[in-house]
Amino acid sequence: MWGIIWKSKTQYDSRSDQYTRSFMPKFLIVLSIMMGYTHLNDKINCMLTSRVAQLKQFVEETCWIKGFYIYNEMHARLNESAYYGIPEYTGYDGVMKSGERHLCSTIGRAGGNNEECTPMTKRYITQYQWLPLYILVLAVLYYLPYVVYKAVNTDMIALVNSVDGANNKDVEKIANNYFNYQINSKLKMRIIVWANVAVKVLFILTNITGFLLTDKMMDGKFRTYGTDSMAHNTNLPNRNSTDFSYIDQYVIARPGDYLLPTVGICEFHEALTDKRGIYIDKHKVICEISENRRYQIYFIILWLFMFSGILISSFGLLLTVLKLVKSLLWVHLSSYFGENPLSNKFTTQLTLRELQYLDKMEDMDLTMYGELLRELSQNKSKTFSAADGTSEMVTLLPAGT
Repeated sequence: MWGIIWKSKTQYDSRSDQYTRSFMPKFLIVLSIMMGYTHLNDKINCMLTSRVAQLKQFVEETCWIKGFYIYNEMHARLNESAYYGIPEYTGYDGVMKSGERHLCSTIGRAGGNNEECTPMTKRYITQYQWLPLYILVLAVLYYLPYVVYKAVNTDMIALVNSVDGANNKDVEKIANNYFNYQINSKLKMRIIVWANVAVKVLFILTNITGFLLTDKMMDGKFRTYGTDSMAHNTNLPNRNSTDFSYIDQYVIARPGDYLLPTVGICEFHEALTDKRGIYIDKHKVICEISENRRYQIYFIILWLFMFSGILISSFGLLLTVLKLVKSLLWVHLSSYFGENPLSNKFTTQLTLRELQYLDKMEDMDLTMYGELLRELSQNKSKTFSAADGTSEMVTLLPAGT
């Protein structure tokens, strides 16, 4: 019954590769849709004075386009912050050069520059404008190594397709085509084996690139976001029914605000021309970016899956190298392994690629695998026998190794 509802297709590549080229793109597409929904439905809310309250829609739409900012120096001044990255008094935009380095305003009381006040560094927040599209582009990036894999492994793909729709009568055809050096040369198979190692490296590089590119897009604050979030939740004070003082600390100092602040400062200009003259004023307002709160949660999951992808693809490369070493040892030192009369007749004369063919067939169809072993055991001696009756050893190692 389950087979009718969910019919699984034989995969060409390994499970470690499938995580990168199948799971991650699907996850990223779903994540992009969720972000897009949040992007379209969440609104910007700004605190406006009665003087500009009638301009609320204009201000919020303008601020969404321009972006927001916070001050980097306020990260270490949580006790002086109204919100993360924002001083209690928004007129403060600098730090005194001497003394206890109190917060100060770079504009003096007379309207000139305050030479004793060093301006704080602004960190602009505009990621919310393009994050859904960026995540969608990442899905394409994670699928690209599989395109290379399919270009390299046309022989294995054809073999899998043949076995999927074959019967036992096709065993002879497989033996004559895939284990025939006139059709499938040793040089070609040697190149494919080591090209597959390069593809495994490409999968690792793709996972690392996606991780580092995301870190770059998030101003270098994504790299440790997962571990910081886990450490932060672990180190929170005890949450009891009488002491709620930890709530303020949690809201202001959580790693999510460090990654994507939910509150920022926006500046806009008001200009008016009438018969009496020209009126220009500059306003600074505090706005809440609600969609960033949802993005903070999404990025915790994204960090976990991206980091897992690096580990899984690295494990895939290690497993591939170990299998190659095992196959080389089997070719050269088969006498030291357990006795297998059927396979010992010809496996020492197979290339590494041919051993991979056999491994794939064993995983897919054990009956056909046994039939192929018998077919090869009967024909391999004819294929490789020299004029003096001895067998020629076939390996993928360079001469002299």
